Amino acid sequence: MSLRRTYHRLFGYHERFHIAVVLTIVVVAWVVVPRVVEFLDAAGGYAPTDYEPKDLARLEWLSRQVSSTVRVSWEIVIDVLLLLLVAVVWLTFVPAPTPRRRPPGR
Repeated sequence: MSLRRTYHRLFGYHERFHIAVVLTIVVVAWVVVPRVVEFLDAAGGYAPTDYEPKDLARLEWLSRQVSSTVRVSWEIVIDVLLLLLVAVVWLTFVPAPTPRRRPPGR
């Protein structure tokens, strides 16, 4: 039995939609919101009024660090898996296309 048919038997149309919405909200809250908050916090915390000589040293240090190592953390892997899970759930809940029926001839 397919996954779509199993969900259809266990849950009605409205219940399946609510499950997909709740899962989407949880994943967005887990993945997107922390990134946005981190960016806004970093953008709001950095506001120099004039040039600081250590900015150039920081920029050079960062460019050396990023170019020398490329790592994938477990947090990124989990985030990607959660986003894929939401995509699979939404694709599961979308009804299958049905062929159009022609009206009976007169």
